[in-house]
Amino acid sequence: MKDKVYVVTMYRWGDRECHSYVLGVYNKKLKAIDAGIDEAHSRGGKYAPECIEFEHTGNNYVKSRIIIPLERLYT
Repeated sequence: MKDKVYVVTMYRWGDRECHSYVLGVYNKKLKAIDAGIDEAHSRGGKYAPECIEFEHTGNNYVKSRIIIPLERLYT
């Protein structure tokens, strides 16, 4: 079994060109999903989460798949 981590990044208005921050790195997929959704709600809908799964292969972590795709928010 390969080790996996889930990186949740929050993007203002769901735009990669605006302010963003890494919310956290999680070892459980559901915890990462819940954290991203909870943070989006607590920030008043101004930030959208993106969650990416990374697998440990050898000495590196490589991008595996997108768990929560980034959605552009329109105000």
